[in-house]
Amino acid sequence: MDILIIGAGPSGLCAAKTFLQHDAAAKIRIVDSRASLGGVWSQEQIYPTLKTNNVFSMIDFSDFPMDSARFGIGPGEHVTGETMNAYLRAYADHFHLTDKLRLNTRVVEIRRQSESGGKWEVVVDKGEVLSCDKLVVATGVLSSPHLPEIQGSEEFHAPLIHSSSLGREANHILHDPGIKSVAVLGGSKSSYDAVHLATSTGHTVEWIIRKSGRGPVWVFPAFTMMGPFRALREGLVTRRFISFMSPWSFPDYSGFAWLRKLLHSSPIGRAITQAFWGKLRAETLHDCRYQEDKLFGDLEPEQNPFWYGTSSGVLNYDADILALIKSGQVRVHRSDVSHLSHHAVHLKEPDRSIPVDAFIACTGYSAKPSLNFSPSTIHSELGVPTTSLTKTQIEFWSRLEGAADATIGTEFPRLLGGPFYSPTSTTPQSFNPGSTSEAEAPYSPWRLYRGIAPPGLTARGDNSLVFLNMFSGVANTPRIELQCLWTLAYFCDDIPSVRRDREENKVWSETALLARYARHRSPYGHGRFYPDLVVDQLPYWDLLLHDLGLETRRKGGGWRELFETYGHADYKGVVDEWVNRRKLAGSK
Repeated sequence: MDILIIGAGPSGLCAAKTFLQHDAAAKIRIVDSRASLGGVWSQEQIYPTLKTNNVFSMIDFSDFPMDSARFGIGPGEHVTGETMNAYLRAYADHFHLTDKLRLNTRVVEIRRQSESGGKWEVVVDKGEVLSCDKLVVATGVLSSPHLPEIQGSEEFHAPLIHSSSLGREANHILHDPGIKSVAVLGGSKSSYDAVHLATSTGHTVEWIIRKSGRGPVWVFPAFTMMGPFRALREGLVTRRFISFMSPWSFPDYSGFAWLRKLLHSSPIGRAITQAFWGKLRAETLHDCRYQEDKLFGDLEPEQNPFWYGTSSGVLNYDADILALIKSGQVRVHRSDVSHLSHHAVHLKEPDRSIPVDAFIACTGYSAKPSLNFSPSTIHSELGVPTTSLTKTQIEFWSRLEGAADATIGTEFPRLLGGPFYSPTSTTPQSFNPGSTSEAEAPYSPWRLYRGIAPPGLTARGDNSLVFLNMFSGVANTPRIELQCLWTLAYFCDDIPSVRRDREENKVWSETALLARYARHRSPYGHGRFYPDLVVDQLPYWDLLLHDLGLETRRKGGGWRELFETYGHADYKGVVDEWVNRRKLAGSK
């Protein structure tokens, strides 16, 4: 094969479409361990009541609109899991990707033909080896569910599952007449989803949010008031003026770099940004109604929304979660779990036992990558999470991270200091809440150049491997499309800035800067493990467009550029733009 893609979710499908758009004769294969395409939106993963955080027309690919009549959805409605699955299947059919799929194929190992290079060899079930010139890993970061070890689980004698298994297990559990009460562990958006699912079938829910973790996340209504206007929240974060309220440690290609600098480097500007985030927190508290009743208090997040990245979510439910709490159908407990016993959960503080008939752990995903690259000595240059770094490799990354922190601290000391920053402190300390378990701590984060390419291979001119969607954002579709186009250009070795960074020996330092920026920017989100961008996703898109030599200002006017929402429609035809630019450059 010319190109092998691992993962048949949105990123893998978009990558295949992009490559074939450039070269229809390319020999491409997409493999996935699941029985159907869609990734987190595959038929195995979705369940009744599951919806995206995005409303209709905000999650489409730019060249395949989600037709209202065809998919049975209208303006203002959240896209359901069933609709998203149908849309991705239609996307694959439309772009002739279905015959490129090989499902029910589990990847066992990935290796290189020789230490000096050669083809990539992907070992799948029963020892079969698939070889390719270019390899795309598009499994995403939600592929290794983390189910915590809880003392006494073997004595629970009732269903105990991770939230990622709800698509396969929900019907069996929630339609079992013997199951009346369900425990849900976690304060994430997936815990809200599980609570809503269980209550929709008439079950009572014991909702447990650990004291030892980061606490509950922000989950707010999809719309908010901006003065007299009702505004869609997910549209606000991709408006340039709002994006300037966030720091950004990379070049600003918006055309308004002076405005971001003013807001973050002057006393007046810093006062404005601080006031903005304070006002946003107050408005969000009002919208979420956490302080309306003492019963809701345990759902109030600990810090300003600024620090949460995409750990936040949207109240996209038919039922009112707070009303369910008020009615007593849902009871919230802010406590750690001591242990389990027969059909019971035991809490630490206060020390008490709660009878339940099922347990759903909404405890996130493991930092351990789902794919095994061998030998482990190449993990450092690939930038994959690992516990196998040598002492020399650890010291190498430590130096790079120290330099990155110095860069961030010089420009944005408030960012480096984290939620508990003190302007009088001479040694700001970044705060990072505990991960899903202590066992996750030894894993290094994803360290990818531009959040896509392995730094070691890129630094030596080997453009044969990329990782797509090891990333998190609110408006994922434009980012996916731009990452896929960037990957195409990278495979063609046609990104001048990559060649320049390679020549100037800056690939490693740029990689470390992105990883450290993510860590400091979203300590209550996923920044410890991979880039987690919300308000700062638009300057990241600009960065990729600039790398590709394409226009970043796509609104056609200064006022529109500052205040209109950027979305997938603004990037329609971007692949053809790049192809035409490349042809024009070749003709010269």
